[in-house]
Amino acid sequence: MRKSIAISGGVLLAFLLAGCSSHKKIIPHEKEKPALEWYNEGVQDYINHDYNEAEHALTMINAQHPGSIYAKRATLILGDVYFAKGDYLIARDYYRRFIKLYPKSKEVVYAKYKIALSYYKARNGYKLDATPVRKAIEAFLELLKEYPNNPYRDKINYYLEKCVVELYKHELFVAKFYADLDDFKAAKNRLEYMYKHFKNVNFNDDMLYLLGRVYLALGKKKEAEGFLKQLKEKYPNSKYTKELEKIINEYHK
Repeated sequence: MRKSIAISGGVLLAFLLAGCSSHKKIIPHEKEKPALEWYNEGVQDYINHDYNEAEHALTMINAQHPGSIYAKRATLILGDVYFAKGDYLIARDYYRRFIKLYPKSKEVVYAKYKIALSYYKARNGYKLDATPVRKAIEAFLELLKEYPNNPYRDKINYYLEKCVVELYKHELFVAKFYADLDDFKAAKNRLEYMYKHFKNVNFNDDMLYLLGRVYLALGKKKEAEGFLKQLKEKYPNSKYTKELEKIINEYHK
């Protein structure tokens, strides 16, 4: 799960907002309107999926009425606007800003949940960088630890299961890549990490098979037979069980 780029949130946000595609330009001298009016416009635009207009209206609340209750609400909803647009980095910036400004708000739990979910939504697929998935797992677990009875716990557990499966696929993909290159030491290191973290999942027969193959390729027949034993006990009907048994039996025949 990755670190933010070392640029201050305010500078980054100002730069991104300056490049906003909304046809309404955010300018310092725009005619002032009541915060409630901006707020109602922004919420309605958000409901209508007109995210650029929602972004404009809600940003104007912070510009014209920074101390109002509507500025507080706008900060959180702006996170939702950017989340809906798929701009997860900016969405997280707003959620974190909300948490920092209003740490005692009951909506802090929601903001933290959306931060974790934004990492999950930003994942790249198991063949690419797994940093967003790792970040999502970290954020979801932290939220469960801090708020064990939060109203999102069922959804969090659902997404955690999804994250575990995707991270497993990623690690296995990388391990297979090294094994296919005959770089068995690198494959072994990756697989040992997997074995430590995914030993007890109920879908790891391909991992155990690859562990047996790699250890055998490194001349460690006894260890390979240990992984075969685990395969037989846990997945007697797996195609990998018979395949690994055959490879071990033919080793140095």
